[in-house]
Amino acid sequence: MQTTSSAKGLLLVAGATLFWSLSGVFVRWLPGVQPWTFNAYRGLGMGVAILVWTLWHYRGETIALFRRSEPTAILISAGAFALGSSLYIVAMNLSSVAAVSCLGATSGLFAGVLARVWLGEKTQPVFYVAVLLALGGATVIALGEGEASINGYWGTLIGLGVAFCFALQSVSLRRYKALDMEPAMLLGGLGVFGLVAASGLLVALPLQSVALLLLMGAVQLALPLVLYMRGARSVGAVQMVVITMADAVLNPLWVWLVHGEIPVVGVYWGGALILLGIGLTTWNGRKLVSA
Repeated sequence: MQTTSSAKGLLLVAGATLFWSLSGVFVRWLPGVQPWTFNAYRGLGMGVAILVWTLWHYRGETIALFRRSEPTAILISAGAFALGSSLYIVAMNLSSVAAVSCLGATSGLFAGVLARVWLGEKTQPVFYVAVLLALGGATVIALGEGEASINGYWGTLIGLGVAFCFALQSVSLRRYKALDMEPAMLLGGLGVFGLVAASGLLVALPLQSVALLLLMGAVQLALPLVLYMRGARSVGAVQMVVITMADAVLNPLWVWLVHGEIPVVGVYWGGALILLGIGLTTWNGRKLVSA
């Protein structure tokens, strides 16, 4: 039974990664959109989609779901998402996309420390080897882009902040795996939109662009988050994060298939390292981590 549950969890996390990796496809469809506005409408789409999912899935239990939510769980999960999304926008203004992606790959290391301290998950050395392999692969891909530049210490620190927020979100889903975390994710998405709108940074867009961003929020954020939340119930935090690093491989491949942009050679070499790291975490995974 445990093996079946773990296998299902791995498939759910892999599915989440698949949908997360569609970000590049949407970005190419929306050139020139101001970053804060982009993130705000994407967050709104995510929040609305999760609300619709919650109303459909829980039906008459929706209000009870919110009532039995743990405030600490909502604060940490929603806060990690909102802060991470905001820091990502700032990082993109200070550094190249390749550099931010590379720094984001350090999330596995943060997840390992957080899981050990907060959850008591004893992460075996092989997982750290897998994280380093995936981090090395992300670095190869970033350098292959030829634009892996970081603007000073702030760029580095903010990029690492993005990685830490994702790790915190992942570990919090493990910590509160007995709870349904839809309320936290819903508030996180709507919170991003509300903060940007309140700050006056929200720019008016054509209806078609708004619709596409709302669709992106539903398909590229809400759907994978629902899958990721359920996968977290049976998959270790570090293993979850390592699997999501496949985004560095899948993202440019989707852009190639949809928009015809040929990936740089580094994607193949870096992708091989990332897939090797993922393979290490999934090979007989139930023996590698003891809670």
